[in-house]
Amino acid sequence: MAFFLSPKASRARLREAENARKNRAEIIKALSQGQVSRRELMKWGLITAGGLLVPIHGLSPFTRSAYASSDIPTGAPPSPLFGVQPFTQPMYRFDVLQQNAVSTLDPFPTAAANNTQQILNPALPGVRPGDTGPIEGRPPGPIWAHSCKPLA
Repeated sequence: MAFFLSPKASRARLREAENARKNRAEIIKALSQGQVSRRELMKWGLITAGGLLVPIHGLSPFTRSAYASSDIPTGAPPSPLFGVQPFTQPMYRFDVLQQNAVSTLDPFPTAAANNTQQILNPALPGVRPGDTGPIEGRPPGPIWAHSCKPLA
């Protein structure tokens, strides 16, 4: 069946590889019987210009499994934490945070991007003491401005 899978592979992974083999065989059968053309397979994104099957889940046993690994629900590698401890601070919802009047905000919100330079925290990676950056990330100009509709 799938000689390149580890002998320790789960039954779900072996079943997934077998389904990929069946899917490839079905495509080759349809191609050989004239039910589909190479052009259609290329338009569908299933083969490359060189005639190779695209390594997508369901066709190639070499692609990462869509099934969950032992501890990551998506089967993807975990995001790096860079030493941060998970769940050390509460994550408040906006509906339970104290609401302040807009006039108390500093800097006052503007429709256009606020490109005033501020001193950056030297603890950030790649930042040297004295480095500056804009207060927000939007580019300048009216095309990037927020609409100024007052909240009810």
